[in-house]
Amino acid sequence: MKKLNIKKISIYLSFLLVSMLVFTACSNKDNADGPTIAVSWSTDEVDKDSKDKVDIDTQMYADALRKAGAKVVFLNEMKSLEQAKEEIKDVQGVVITGGDDLNPALYNEEPIPTLEDINPRRDESDVFLLKALLEEDKPTLATCRGMQLTNVLSGGTLYQDIMVQHPTDIIHRDPEKKVFVKHEINVFPDNILAEGFGKAGNVEVNSWHHQAVKDLGKNLEVLAEAPDGTIEAIRRTDKKYFLGLQFHPEAMIMEDNNKDALNLYKTFIAKAQELSKETK
Repeated sequence: MKKLNIKKISIYLSFLLVSMLVFTACSNKDNADGPTIAVSWSTDEVDKDSKDKVDIDTQMYADALRKAGAKVVFLNEMKSLEQAKEEIKDVQGVVITGGDDLNPALYNEEPIPTLEDINPRRDESDVFLLKALLEEDKPTLATCRGMQLTNVLSGGTLYQDIMVQHPTDIIHRDPEKKVFVKHEINVFPDNILAEGFGKAGNVEVNSWHHQAVKDLGKNLEVLAEAPDGTIEAIRRTDKKYFLGLQFHPEAMIMEDNNKDALNLYKTFIAKAQELSKETK
């Protein structure tokens, strides 16, 4: 009798191990039934360990989207508005990634001494892409730099360096640029961010930025703020779903296993799928 139980236990453990391996393998693949979400182009070098032959940051966006149930495609560098419209035509939504500082010439300012690296190719590509997304009213989640550019294209401006132009006790970026810092934000009720998180009020998020929205652009609504008043989330009020986030939910999902951030991605993906069906 004991031998039989040991045999059963051995079979069960083997089955459990195989199931876990299959689940892990499947979690790194596209969801066959999920909507297609595109990730914006970046000029960063390809990481040698990347499954998708992209840079390490872009890989994290792709992994988070897949974990939330989407199929993922990677957009090319945009050279024109027409190309951008063509590339987003068959996707259900787009995630704009973070990256270098934006050129202050985009909002008619001269650079200050503490402006960091800018990326003219990325600026041009993302401007074409965001303009196409706005014109086509495509569901969009614009992260960090993407949110800042959304504000600029909406007629707003940026703090080129928060600590120089708007000193605060809140640490928005690790001074050594090694890890995400954490702080709370106040998510206002009854908006698409609160819906995504499944709650309003105080929510802890990660942070990696030294630039932020200064003057808010037109057709934008603030959805969340840090305790120092830094704008942490916005939406375009004239679009069906256009959400800008100063923080990085993709890292919260993949590094912290944060359920609120995962729910936010799942909500975005579901909304993108729903809206794409309405337009057909």
